[in-house]
Amino acid sequence: MTRRHLLLLSLLAPAPLMAASPYINKVYEFRPAPGQFVNELPEYESGDTYADMLAKAQEALAFDKQPGAVSLGAFGGYVVFGFDHTIVNTPDAFDFKIYGNAIISDINNAGGSCEPGVVYVSRDENGNGLPDDPWYELAGSEHTNPATVSRFSVTYKRPASGHVATPDPSNKHITDTTYIPWSASDATSGYLQANDYHTQPYWPEWLADEELTFTGVRLPDNAVDINGDGSYILLKMLPWGYADNCPNSKFEGFKIDWAVDADGHPALLSGIDFVKVVTGLHQQCGTLGESSTEVCGAEDLHPEASSVESIRAEKGLRATASGGMLTIMNPAGATRALLCNMQGAQVAAMEVPAGRSTHALPPLPTGIYLLSLPGQSPLKIAL
Repeated sequence: MTRRHLLLLSLLAPAPLMAASPYINKVYEFRPAPGQFVNELPEYESGDTYADMLAKAQEALAFDKQPGAVSLGAFGGYVVFGFDHTIVNTPDAFDFKIYGNAIISDINNAGGSCEPGVVYVSRDENGNGLPDDPWYELAGSEHTNPATVSRFSVTYKRPASGHVATPDPSNKHITDTTYIPWSASDATSGYLQANDYHTQPYWPEWLADEELTFTGVRLPDNAVDINGDGSYILLKMLPWGYADNCPNSKFEGFKIDWAVDADGHPALLSGIDFVKVVTGLHQQCGTLGESSTEVCGAEDLHPEASSVESIRAEKGLRATASGGMLTIMNPAGATRALLCNMQGAQVAAMEVPAGRSTHALPPLPTGIYLLSLPGQSPLKIAL
């Protein structure tokens, strides 16, 4: 065989398959709200453009488990990232983690510095490799909390040229109580304050906008004034389902099965391609400043998982409960379902057609229940 033929065979041979990386591969959007760590995480340098800061955000988040950190600023600030593969919805397992810098500091392990961010996921349904498809919220522990606001908007205004600071006479660390004006969709208004721990501008310097508006899910305030004088603010950890809410060492991760559509119905995603993290708190915490979610990396917990379509067939029965209603996705034929408590006592029964159906539940104590259909393993439901 001639050398030319050997070269041709080499060119025609299939390239070896590269193992999927478990870590972030690309940052698509980075748009923080104003905040005390903005222009620091990542660092803004004079003349940096949006493209420069996007590249810095990618450098801080991609290609390693916890390579760095970005701050999303106050309520609504966000980052969008993806992996070099589809994250597969793995049955009965946590699918991925998002790392933050939350810490627990009080003796009851109830909180410390926990700044939860709401997480959204998306499939590349149109196949163009861009995060321009529908987003689905991962419904965490506060999704059905009456204090959670599903569509909350805040508009921030750039500080006026020549703005004169208004220090707080009762707290030497708060250097400006009227720094960045904001107004919200619930008709409230106020200011993001500045403190002496962070003296750089809090407005994203690479953005020319005079106003920034963000809309998203507002979580219930988690700040507790332990001493009553603002000297010790505790940020409580929410039970589950949010970024930067729990120390990385104790954080189990996220399940794709938590994804819900705009009406709160299970999205039933077999896999995801994009992730968005959004600061979910709108609160000012004295010397601690505004609550702002930080992201320090992310990881697919099963990068070797089998194909998305096989997982779709294996998943079987799915269900979620919200507002006294039980939504069931039953891939099998019409049948009868039983809902039992963990002691095995039946609390409800219902006729379940094939496909998606919704059923009213009787008043039941909060807890974990088992949903059973003939021929399928019982499914745990949190009420």
